[in-house]
Amino acid sequence: MALILFMVKEGKLIKIDKPVFTTGDAYVAIDEPAKKIYVWLGSKCSVDEKGIAAVEARRIDDGQVFNGSAKILTYDEGDESPEFLSKIGGLKVLDKNLAKSMLKDVITGEFAGQAEHVNALYRISSEEFEGINAIKYIQVPFERSSLDSEDCFIADLGVDIWVWQGTATNVKEKVKAMQFAREFDADRAGGQRPKVFMENDGDEEFMGIFEGILPTQDRATVDLKVEKFEEEVPKPTLEPVYIPKPVHVPEPTPAPAPEPTPSPTSAPVSSIEILVQKGSGRLTCPRCGNLNKSMIREVEDRTNILMDYPLIYGKKYICGECGAEWKKVDV
Repeated sequence: MALILFMVKEGKLIKIDKPVFTTGDAYVAIDEPAKKIYVWLGSKCSVDEKGIAAVEARRIDDGQVFNGSAKILTYDEGDESPEFLSKIGGLKVLDKNLAKSMLKDVITGEFAGQAEHVNALYRISSEEFEGINAIKYIQVPFERSSLDSEDCFIADLGVDIWVWQGTATNVKEKVKAMQFAREFDADRAGGQRPKVFMENDGDEEFMGIFEGILPTQDRATVDLKVEKFEEEVPKPTLEPVYIPKPVHVPEPTPAPAPEPTPSPTSAPVSSIEILVQKGSGRLTCPRCGNLNKSMIREVEDRTNILMDYPLIYGKKYICGECGAEWKKVDV
């Protein structure tokens, strides 16, 4: 990332190393090669912070590096351009009153300076933005109602980092969510491995965290602990037990059912038949020729695994007119 980042603090610019922004502050980002200065204003930052950010951006422009030739771009929280999101490497917005787990000293402890860890939930969404880095990373209330099938979410539980993938999330969001989750692990003393849950596919454990059912974890400082490995326990020798063989009683042979009379007008359609649409053109049902996009449903194809970790499936389509299922193959 070519940007140089600063946060406004007590009337001055303080350099920061990572693009983690908070809603209560103002930030200045400098792109020397592109001759651009970005000003980002959190939704809860004060009036004086906004003014100081603007004054400092103008002072930098008038300095020896740019000599007044730089372009100053100001963004309010939520109105960022795709260009800014891409250059920043994915926007990470934290609520300063909730995201205490991110404001830590990893040298002296995993949760140093805090009375206790505060669980937090983050939404990862690409929405209308383009490019793998143009993704929003925003803290949302730690509630089940914050989940959305179109996005991925990261639950920061301290020692445990859990990722929840909605049924309608795209590949870009799944990949970026895992990247962010691994950054949580890298930023801390270690010990976490992100655990992935898929919506409506064994995610009951994930949903339990919103009811206070949290994983058992040791809150002690991880970087001062010796890693422990489970010792292999020898299996006990079992005495053979004699189980008498059951007597087979033949069941009465049922009378053969009458064969169904086939319909003279149409043949039965197999519910598991998968058709193939070739080419890169418009979605079209290979059976009935349906072109109505609102009558074609896109779902995950659980028989086609594109990536094992994170678990990503291929796609298939279902026609709302005739019920046909098909895959699309570009040739």
